[in-house]
Amino acid sequence: MKPQTIYKGLALLALSFTFVSCFDSDWDTPDMTNPPYGNNEIVEDQAKQVTIADLKAKYSKAIANSSFERITEELQLRATVIGNDIGGNIYKQIIVQDATGALVVGINGTGLFPFLSVGQQLLIDLKDLCIGGYGEQPQLGDEYNNSIGRMSTEKWEQHVKVLPTHDMSQIDTLDFFKVAQADIDRYCGYLVKLENVSIGDAGYPIAPEYKAGTPLIYNGSSNGYVHHSINGQSMSKLLLRTSTYADFASWVIPSTPVTLYGIATRYRDTWQILIRAEEDIKGN
Repeated sequence: MKPQTIYKGLALLALSFTFVSCFDSDWDTPDMTNPPYGNNEIVEDQAKQVTIADLKAKYSKAIANSSFERITEELQLRATVIGNDIGGNIYKQIIVQDATGALVVGINGTGLFPFLSVGQQLLIDLKDLCIGGYGEQPQLGDEYNNSIGRMSTEKWEQHVKVLPTHDMSQIDTLDFFKVAQADIDRYCGYLVKLENVSIGDAGYPIAPEYKAGTPLIYNGSSNGYVHHSINGQSMSKLLLRTSTYADFASWVIPSTPVTLYGIATRYRDTWQILIRAEEDIKGN
């Protein structure tokens, strides 16, 4: 059994126990104004709030240099979850978005999706967190080996408040091919749609586990991920990146075009599309 599958089962079991305890109290509906996750003592202060675009601009030097800075000001970010680990392809991260941009949040934990579902709105206390760039991809997290890394789950839960709002209408999906390559700084991290595209290596599983002696038939692989070309484009500019631990790793790539939804991350000047779950792959 894959590790992500185990973690998901444990997370869902824990969530079910939470709901059962609520139901034991006269079968009341759970009070989502005080969810059993995060720090309910964080008080929203609009005077302290910044946007994702503000953060990227303020810390642009650290992001561009793939370094980091610790946030020392009393700042808050209100944002909506657009990606999580439900499909096993996004690992120890969530991705959030507001009206101005998107941002990867590194969290050193798994089974995040039950409380951080797509559409869930969050209030993040930014003071004492770090922001920087990993291959120029903006990321919120903590220091790790003198670079930007993931924050501990304990630290994350002290810095996030799960708001009593869940609004899918707050999620802006971009048409990827209408985003110019020059806009990679602005749009990296966004949820995007790629219509009517062909994926390289048709007829093979999208991300099987590598076995010694098996011919390397794929366009590329790295650290438990398999890379595929999209529309035959150079993978130095655009690729589909899928974990061998993804729930849909055995999905066979069709020879016919599909429509993809995913998070448009970057590694330097290369777009890397991360599918969130198998439902993000639509047959045409």
